[in-house]
Amino acid sequence: MFEKGKLSFWDIGTYLTVGCFVSLAAIFYIFYGLGILFPSWAKDLKDFSGSLVIVVPIVFLLVGMFIEPIANWLAKHIEKFAWFKPREIRNKEFLVNTIKRHLPDDEINSANLYRYCKAVVELKFQNSNHDIFLARFGFYRSMSVLLALIFIANWFVFKCDAINISINVLIAFSAYQFLKRSQVFKNHMEEAVYYNYLALVVSKDEQQP
Repeated sequence: MFEKGKLSFWDIGTYLTVGCFVSLAAIFYIFYGLGILFPSWAKDLKDFSGSLVIVVPIVFLLVGMFIEPIANWLAKHIEKFAWFKPREIRNKEFLVNTIKRHLPDDEINSANLYRYCKAVVELKFQNSNHDIFLARFGFYRSMSVLLALIFIANWFVFKCDAINISINVLIAFSAYQFLKRSQVFKNHMEEAVYYNYLALVVSKDEQQP
């Protein structure tokens, strides 16, 4: 989602940040969890610190780009279970019906309603809250899937004792909370699009003689 060579909220909040956490988790489990020896050449990387400042963030971005569609696919399947189902936004039916009365084309159905409103809002409101909500939604969703995978990996990598069980319970709880937070920000994102669209069309109606 690069725009004019600049990083968007989505790039930073989802790709870069999640890619960083995934990379650090991978390093931890490879060299500590599995007991693989740290390569001797790693200590020489300090001589290339200038290049690493550029290369490392790019690697984090690429890792985040790889993880995000996987997290999206897994989250959609996880949310089919009753405990993880997202809540609908408040007054959604009333809101959607109100928007339908202001649509220029009656053939825009419910499935395409959000996409149409989003396209209009992005065209008219360059600085809306949509991108912020989208970035936070993507971050929490990807982190919830990452924590769920760490929860599973811990049972195979580390011994089953009181400390590790307690850590796993905390990780499972955090994964659940992150998933629910992603659903909250998805609702905020949807509400922001619908209300911004309504504000736009209502203001236009009032300006007409």
